Amino acid sequence: MKKVAVLHAQVPFTKGGAELLVEGLVEAINEMLPGVEAELIQIPFKWYPESQILSDMMAWRMLDLTEAAGNKIDLVIGTKFPSYALSHPNKVIWLVHQHRAFYDLEGTSSDKVLVSEDELYIRNKVRESDAKFISEAKGVYTIARTVSDRLEKFNGITSQPISPPSKIAKKIYPGENKDYILCVARIDKLKRQELLIEAAALVPEVKVIIVGKGDRIYTEYLCNLINKLNIGDRVDFKGYVGDDELLDLLANCKGVFYAPVDEDYGYATIEGFLAKKNVITTTYSGEVQKFVEETGSGFVSSTSPVEIAKSFQQLYQMSDEELKVKVQPGYELAKKVTWEDVLKELVEPYL
Repeated sequence: MKKVAVLHAQVPFTKGGAELLVEGLVEAINEMLPGVEAELIQIPFKWYPESQILSDMMAWRMLDLTEAAGNKIDLVIGTKFPSYALSHPNKVIWLVHQHRAFYDLEGTSSDKVLVSEDELYIRNKVRESDAKFISEAKGVYTIARTVSDRLEKFNGITSQPISPPSKIAKKIYPGENKDYILCVARIDKLKRQELLIEAAALVPEVKVIIVGKGDRIYTEYLCNLINKLNIGDRVDFKGYVGDDELLDLLANCKGVFYAPVDEDYGYATIEGFLAKKNVITTTYSGEVQKFVEETGSGFVSSTSPVEIAKSFQQLYQMSDEELKVKVQPGYELAKKVTWEDVLKELVEPYL
């Protein structure tokens, strides 16, 4: 029985797309590869103060996963920063993302206002270490073209994108086109839920359902914004929901809104397409924008609430048949994203 360790840096009490990805990968290996056993190895991650980041990276580097209880570990798969720092003779990386605050988000509104000399030193050391630890892998893959582009731009490392399927992909089904826009994402300023709320306020027929939990301060900001715009009767914050309720919400929404900041991948897009729902997004939404533009299965506007509202109006003016035709290319793309393809490229060649 060959052993595969899937590595993941876990923020305690937080669950999002990265957690679903590593859980799905372990499950797929154990179910679909005879003679192979996979296990998820996690170490807690804390990104503040910045000095802690180096400590977290070194924790992974010092870990010995060449064997466990006398059994050889044949393959390790690094995913999110800094799990790929681990040293192993047969290491493959399926990069979810690096620590974006030190790369594409550095110097933006998502970064600190002031960065000290010590913090600049730490950032440079992390970037140097990233280049070293990623380059030593037998194979370097990413979850999306957006992540590969960043890795090439900032570290000069070429990688191959492999799209991960949604963990609920096989359960998703299409339903009706009811009168609400669905947004499924962690509540975080990088996910830009405020754009949805501000645009919905401009289109009286639009109702909104938001699924997800996350940052407390940003959640309070969104609640205050809803009250300020006086649209509390049209916005429903669901928080966390179980799979059955999520599947029902996906099946019966008018469309899916997802407009994060330069998103690494975005399960919401693929899940929307599988439910035969068009996706409303904006420019600079990363892989989401790429998916919508290349399939035509949705709408891409600027980040102006007025322009997003125009996308909503177009969506609501379309007939059910027109919506079905428009989303078909997205549905066909999403159906091709499978665990079989992931394992064939990511795991099997290294065992």
